[in-house]
Amino acid sequence: MKKLWVLLALIIIVSTQVAVLSSFHSLNANTWAADSTTVIISKATYAHLRVEIDIIPQVTNGQSNTTLIFPNGTSTKIPAVMHYKFSVILPSNGLITGSFGLQTEGINLSNNHPIDVEFVSNSNSTLQRILSQYQTYPGSSAGISIYWFLVQGNAYVSIQGYGVAL
Repeated sequence: MKKLWVLLALIIIVSTQVAVLSSFHSLNANTWAADSTTVIISKATYAHLRVEIDIIPQVTNGQSNTTLIFPNGTSTKIPAVMHYKFSVILPSNGLITGSFGLQTEGINLSNNHPIDVEFVSNSNSTLQRILSQYQTYPGSSAGISIYWFLVQGNAYVSIQGYGVAL
């Protein structure tokens, strides 16, 4: 009888560890952005995500032609002598509500994959309008949160991040 209790305790401990460890997710994505590339960082509402973004512009004759354009209309020209680094935090803003999944241009999310980064080359203004709607209304109906920006010019873009989905 004592052995059964020990076995039951071990099963509970192992299943708890599996559940906890499967809640942590990581991202590591990079690309060569040429001309006009939209970088899309997305997550399910029940996930918390923090990413570090590093952009290294292509330098030609001592000049950089790389500009970042953000959804609110601001832009930043990246100087030729530096990397441009910034962080994005998308906090959890909802609860898991059963089965979940969304696959469309620039977004690939599911219960097994609650955080995502996509690079869309030569993206158009229609995609950016759609993404802006998700960003403006990241709440309940869509079940996702998005942060995106546009890289104009040529640059190496590296994104590393970690998320927790509870």
